[in-house]
Amino acid sequence: MSSTEKSEARLEPAKEKLTFMSLPTEVQNDIVSHCSQTDLICLSLVSKHFHELASVQLYRNFHIVFPDEDDPAYDTPIDGLAGGLDTLATSDYNYAKHLRDISLDTHSAGDKAELAYKPYLYSVSCGKFMNTLLLLALRKARSLETFRWNIRVELSRPLYKALHDIETLSHLHIRMQAGPSLYETPPALPYTFSQLSVSPPSAHSSGTSYTPPPPIFSIPPPPSAFYVPATSAPPPPLPKPITRAKPVKRSPLAKEPPTISGFKKLKSLAVLDIDNLEVIQELKECVQNSSGTLTKVKLSFSDALAMQARKPPPDIDPDDSDPDDEFQAVPVPPPGQGYHDDVSGPAKAFRAQEERKSQEAVLGRIFDVESPVPKKSQRKPREKESETKEEGAANLDLDFINSLKALVNRGHDGDAGPEIPQEMLDTLLAAARKVLANEQAKTKSALEEANKDTPAPTSVPGTSTDKTETTTKPAEEPSEPGNAAVSLFDLPSPTKSKESQKDVSPEDIDIEEPEEPLESQDSPGKDASAIEPPTVATPEPEASSSVEPPSVGKIVQLANRGLHLLQKLSTDQASANQAFKDVYDKKDANGKLRTLTAEEFHEKAGCLYEANVIVAQTKAELTFVQELLATEPQGRKIDEYLRSTRGIALKSLSVYLIPVKASVLSRAIDLRVLRRLTLLNVGPQAPIWLHLQRENKESPLPLRKISTDNVSMVFLNFASQLEELHELFMLERDNKYKPESFAPKTTTTMDQIRRIVLKKHMPTLKRLMIKNVADTAWDVNDKTIMLMCKRGRNLEELACSMGIRAIHTFMQHLAGLVSLRALHIVRLRNDDTCVWVMRETKRFLIDNVSHHPELKLEWVSVDDDDRVERLIRPSALSKKEKKPKKSKGKQKAVTGLGGNFTSSGGIGGDAFPLFPPPDSWDLSSESEDDEDLNETKLETMENIHFYDVWGVRIFKKEVVTGRL
Repeated sequence: MSSTEKSEARLEPAKEKLTFMSLPTEVQNDIVSHCSQTDLICLSLVSKHFHELASVQLYRNFHIVFPDEDDPAYDTPIDGLAGGLDTLATSDYNYAKHLRDISLDTHSAGDKAELAYKPYLYSVSCGKFMNTLLLLALRKARSLETFRWNIRVELSRPLYKALHDIETLSHLHIRMQAGPSLYETPPALPYTFSQLSVSPPSAHSSGTSYTPPPPIFSIPPPPSAFYVPATSAPPPPLPKPITRAKPVKRSPLAKEPPTISGFKKLKSLAVLDIDNLEVIQELKECVQNSSGTLTKVKLSFSDALAMQARKPPPDIDPDDSDPDDEFQAVPVPPPGQGYHDDVSGPAKAFRAQEERKSQEAVLGRIFDVESPVPKKSQRKPREKESETKEEGAANLDLDFINSLKALVNRGHDGDAGPEIPQEMLDTLLAAARKVLANEQAKTKSALEEANKDTPAPTSVPGTSTDKTETTTKPAEEPSEPGNAAVSLFDLPSPTKSKESQKDVSPEDIDIEEPEEPLESQDSPGKDASAIEPPTVATPEPEASSSVEPPSVGKIVQLANRGLHLLQKLSTDQASANQAFKDVYDKKDANGKLRTLTAEEFHEKAGCLYEANVIVAQTKAELTFVQELLATEPQGRKIDEYLRSTRGIALKSLSVYLIPVKASVLSRAIDLRVLRRLTLLNVGPQAPIWLHLQRENKESPLPLRKISTDNVSMVFLNFASQLEELHELFMLERDNKYKPESFAPKTTTTMDQIRRIVLKKHMPTLKRLMIKNVADTAWDVNDKTIMLMCKRGRNLEELACSMGIRAIHTFMQHLAGLVSLRALHIVRLRNDDTCVWVMRETKRFLIDNVSHHPELKLEWVSVDDDDRVERLIRPSALSKKEKKPKKSKGKQKAVTGLGGNFTSSGGIGGDAFPLFPPPDSWDLSSESEDDEDLNETKLETMENIHFYDVWGVRIFKKEVVTGRL
């Protein structure tokens, strides 16, 4: 080697040895993410660096499940909830910074689930401690993305505030507490006699002694931290029992901290088991704050709130009781409740009707497409009176109510006689005179105002009369949404009739009148699009004076560009997925194996690369447009424009127990984006499917997943007109189900479902549930089974009911369901009630599956509501491990004869192997027979709960119970 070569060799940098620490951080995290939890715990003890890597994976998700009380599998002394929150809140190392997902859930649904978390309710100390620990953890979790609170335990106001401060939170799931909120506004500071005597007298104080007013609420003293021994003094009198059935009325002036309304820019929102309509206003503000980013919404009422809108059951007549039973216990009302609380049957029905009207307007109020239903009032003023008159009327009404209350309480005393005393009559008469005088004064003032406001018919706009009207009218008209339709450019009409004034003012609506126009908009015979939508109030009056904002053209251009890019991204993604299948799928569309040459593989791989590049470019351009929209000074008006013209761009909408109307649905969301729709117990659904059918005729809808419990012929016709269906869940509830549905019972049959829907969509369906708990009208027959097995090559999950004859047909043609992973036979109709029939039928089905190793069926449940069996196939690796053991045994037997064993299996180059000695014949045959006998094609794991099955939708508790 010359000197120049040696100098060049010295100048070359020495190659560093590639180690794990030299890899990029993203690659290290990806490698560590494949470790098990046990390995991650061991890895965290290596060094600080590996402790950081392991902590990212260990504390990424914090999932707590409250098990059922009768489940022994979860009987463990380890408290994961308390230990986890303690680690997140009090540890020196900030584990909470790695949190991305917090979830608290139950295994079951309904009453069984409420018993599981009953010790953690907010009304007990344990629930308050849990809220406090969770609050401390959330204050450190600055990167939280998902918060799922699926238990009916109230969240404290500080905890809501901590969630509001997390900017990365984009997925929110909250199940509301049962009953009213326990939050109370902090009371004012109390004053004691010592404070009053020590403090200097004020300028308004007099020389007389101060007597404080009696307290309205008695605040109990704080409990003592030490044990106080009992004394010989007589005990104090027992206090009166405090009834907590009725919540304390909060003052309207006291502003409570926000709860749901404080969240912004959410991508998914789920608020379930709403037990009070006071939450609706907060929900409305939350939807407004997230209208530009929201893609998934779940809403539901609680059973208690939904039952308030149902027709009450008939009262039990006491005369119908058993006359022989002379000693019957008469129910006594609790203290504090008189007999005046008893409401008659017609009054209960009227209240239920009024509650139903209020609940029907809830969805429109949430999405801000309908004004709230006004409450019933006896008087109908056309204009608002002054505040002094309203306060006086309120005080008079309050006096009248208090007088009546005192009268009734005294009249039903045990000491009162059958006749009403004269003193009570005088009290009632005095209160009635006040009310009558007030009504006469209001009537007189209303007539004077009406005569004053009605001008001469010959008046011309522009005169002094009109000027006075135009100057006084804006101050008098109420700020209600119904009046927002009046334009600033419209001249006031001098001759307005009473009917036109009723149309303008929302306070003049009489809720006792029949709602024929409201019900006709959802009827199948009328076009929902022909109905005029109600006017929406403009939040800024000054903006309505101009035709459009200065930058509205740019806003519209950017918005349309964004919608175009969304559609293009969906098409490009579908092309990329198809290219990926062309490259990596081993089977063609017919299920046959295919082989690709090198040229074909390189060609298809190039197409896949180009498709991925196009998708990346579209995503980048879409992100750029979204950033422009966000930085636009009129950014908030962009969302309002898109929302008013197209609705919210939801991809998934799920509603349970909240009435849904077609007119509200069409204006609230953008049907051109919706891909999943779940409607459960929402009233008559035929108008909704009719409206979607008309929209689909104009342009194909992207709706691919539907769940409904009102399967009518209108729904079947609409489903048959969709281009594809990937998920179809159809449910018919029991006749005794509560809360009962407002929709009439459907009369569809299995033949209609098969001919109209399944015949078209069976090749594309991936999940199918046909569940009828009421009768046998939806039991699948032989023709339906043949259709499923021949065309359902993409079907992955199936839930249905069938008879013995149908299940025999299913076993014969099971090989056609090559993608089926989970099978749930909801009801196996059988005349023989013997348990052996059910058990052995399941065994026969599993035996048929064992003859088709290409099938993917893993979960089987037959006539069981909460248990499933898992099918385990012996892996190919175990078979490969057994083969070398047999060859080793033969090799030892051959070498025992002293020959040369070659790689070809012969001796001395002979083409045939040496015959084994006779002594080893029986031993070898017995061992082979034993191994063959021990091998089974399928093994089963029995008694697995539905909640232990992951990744199968038909076994989820919400799908099984038919609720959200």
